[in-house]
Amino acid sequence: MRKVAIAGHICVDLSPGLGGPAVVEPGGLVDVGPLSIGMGGCVANTAQAMTRLGHPVVVYATVGDDDLGSVVRRELADSDLIDAHLRVVPLATSYSLVIEQPGVDRVFWHHLGANAAVSGSEIVLDNLDLLHVGYPSLLPPLIADGGTALSALLGTAKAAAVTTSVDLAVVDRASDAGAVDWRALLRSVAPGIDILTPSLDDLTSAYGLPRANDLDLAEQLADELISWGVGVVAISCGSLGVALRTSGAERLRDAGRALAPLADQWADAALRGPITPMASLRTTNGAGDASTAGLLYAVSMGAGPAAALQAAASSSAAHISAIPAAETVFDADAHRPWVLETNRPPARFYRGGAKIAAFRGLPDAPEYTPEDWVGSTVAVRGQEEHGRAILVNGRSVDEAVRSAPREWLGHAHVERFGADPKLLVKLLDAGQRLPAHVHPDAEFAQRAVDAAHGKAEAWHILEGGSVHLGFTEDVDRERLGELVASQDTSTLLGMMHAVDVAAGDRVFVPPRLAHAIGEGILLVEVQEPEDLSILLEWQGFAIDGERDGHLGVGFDRALDAVDRSALAATELELLVRRAGDAATGLPSGADAYFRLEAQDVHGKVELGEGFAVLVVTAGAVTLASFGNADLALRSGDTVLVPAGVRRPSLHGAGEVLVARPPK
Repeated sequence: MRKVAIAGHICVDLSPGLGGPAVVEPGGLVDVGPLSIGMGGCVANTAQAMTRLGHPVVVYATVGDDDLGSVVRRELADSDLIDAHLRVVPLATSYSLVIEQPGVDRVFWHHLGANAAVSGSEIVLDNLDLLHVGYPSLLPPLIADGGTALSALLGTAKAAAVTTSVDLAVVDRASDAGAVDWRALLRSVAPGIDILTPSLDDLTSAYGLPRANDLDLAEQLADELISWGVGVVAISCGSLGVALRTSGAERLRDAGRALAPLADQWADAALRGPITPMASLRTTNGAGDASTAGLLYAVSMGAGPAAALQAAASSSAAHISAIPAAETVFDADAHRPWVLETNRPPARFYRGGAKIAAFRGLPDAPEYTPEDWVGSTVAVRGQEEHGRAILVNGRSVDEAVRSAPREWLGHAHVERFGADPKLLVKLLDAGQRLPAHVHPDAEFAQRAVDAAHGKAEAWHILEGGSVHLGFTEDVDRERLGELVASQDTSTLLGMMHAVDVAAGDRVFVPPRLAHAIGEGILLVEVQEPEDLSILLEWQGFAIDGERDGHLGVGFDRALDAVDRSALAATELELLVRRAGDAATGLPSGADAYFRLEAQDVHGKVELGEGFAVLVVTAGAVTLASFGNADLALRSGDTVLVPAGVRRPSLHGAGEVLVARPPK
């Protein structure tokens, strides 16, 4: 996180509640609602939006020695994340009368006030990484004489290796600022601006062009500003999103401590920002500043341009919709896909691991590492140090998801399931036949061991063999207890359905169903995110089943979790979907728990947005997404795709398994 200062224009916003059109009529009286009084202007709006994201800021601004000045001082003092440096001058504090009519864009009646005394000399650049200067058109000393003072301020900042950022405001053509040649001024100061974030209205009003809402025009103007020497230009176009253009890497390497380290990542970008859906419309006042705050926050956190645009859109939407600050989170990691390294818990109780190593193209594995927990947010039961997946930047997937669940999992998912991913994906290599065992359902797991889920699971077979699923006859409780106690394995397995499975077959194993996986099988497993197994056999396995085979509740109680009824042939058929089936997903019974689709890639396949784990099972494919570098993938690669990744698609020739939570 970089040290960021915000300087320039500040005012008090006075917003009367209007139930209908504003009427200005001599001698008239118009009934209005309550008056809202609060800080406004670039400094206040941008600073507050950044602190909503959890980013501290330093503020430099000028107010008058009057009651409105007291409002600004009091509100800035209320935030622990704002270090305010306010200069008080013997002028009236600037204010705006904000007219927001229903269904109509806001109108400002503005008094310049104390902003007429802002020269930039009050800003301290020591130890600063990024300086954002807001609304120079409303800071007369900065734009006098063709912008001499603004140019000097930017030059001093750049000489100190401070990244410079400037935002504009709508220009009143009838004001002194309207008489400025803005093209000439911006061309003059452009080499000193590393980041410029105007709205299209700002530029068209400054240039004397007709007002428009046109992304094509925004891109043309952005290209022009880049050609003049600006490093990054992001022009907001209201409901259409943001047009982003950036210069080459050489220019960006001269863009100060915050942006220069990101030069290669940001160079030569030409993007249109996403539009974030809004739950409600509270106000559009300050939306542009909130967008800028999101972009600057992303730069400060080391994010790339696509993630920065997403941060800008999210921050603006949060402001417009009045989303609580606690839910206003931006996590740059949630806006890029992650190729995952192998994650094999050691010393499992059954043999295997060599086939996983071969599948992934890794060195031979220790004998008792038969599972690879792909993108896991949970630990091995009783072994907190094992199981959770780690991203290549050293961050655990669990911590990332918990810190920003809406970005990682998606808004709809969080509304239904909270911050619970509802998914665990594994690679499993049965180096020996797994013991017959059962996973409890959610009701038993909650009651018996206080677990958040039961454990349904499903398998996509990569290398076939034989599995056992369910009982062929009803088994009474006493008989099952005797078989478990005596470890009469041959009788137990003889009472279960034996099913041959081949590569491409998919099998759903609901909770409570007795099952076993045969030796030699390699599969991809999707399951509820728990590590809960009740063993019906354990002889020949590296585990003390009498002690560890019943989840710590004793077999008398644990066997209550077993479905002892006969599994009819028609029911068994519903649990297995063969490779030749036209449907690409799991048997339908799995839908309530998780999803798994086999994507046959020939050319381009749109993946659809949302949290997903990918396993490449054949061929060579490329994963593309909005604003991120393409990822070249081969058979054996696994990828975590957060919900914040936009427009993911697969290209090439191969097969990819796409695992997702339930809808």
